[in-house]
Amino acid sequence: MTKNQQLQALINRYKQETGEKVVDMEKVADWAIRHGAILPKPKTARELFAAQLADAARAEYRVDPKTGLSYRANHALRKRARDGRQMVLWVDMEDATRPQMLWSLADRRQQMVGDAVHLKIDEMIWNSKHPDEEPIQQDLDFTYDVEERLNSPGYGTGEAA
Repeated sequence: MTKNQQLQALINRYKQETGEKVVDMEKVADWAIRHGAILPKPKTARELFAAQLADAARAEYRVDPKTGLSYRANHALRKRARDGRQMVLWVDMEDATRPQMLWSLADRRQQMVGDAVHLKIDEMIWNSKHPDEEPIQQDLDFTYDVEERLNSPGYGTGEAA
């Protein structure tokens, strides 16, 4: 059993034993610890710091002087190291080459596609399990949503409510 499968089994056991259907993972953790769960090895200070640096890079936005729109300053370049580990390099948009920017944007687009596929599957499965209720129908064409948001007063300038 994988680590995720073990954790999923713990969550399911908690739900069975408590009868709760909507769960607070902190309560599940407390319950699991009381039942002898082995806690994960804490990250090192270096690992935590590297994660904080990555979070800070991801969170940095700048304002384009021509359009007034805020944009993500740093972009992730996901790569596989020679030993097979996934690594993420960061490049400032000002310094990114076209291939680097294309790689980063394509990677983010694929993440969105993956989310959309899972959203659609979840919708389909819920609808099939609840045939007596009005089906949920999510539109996956985001063109209008993107245009509407881009044209909302103050959007992308840090002034939107």
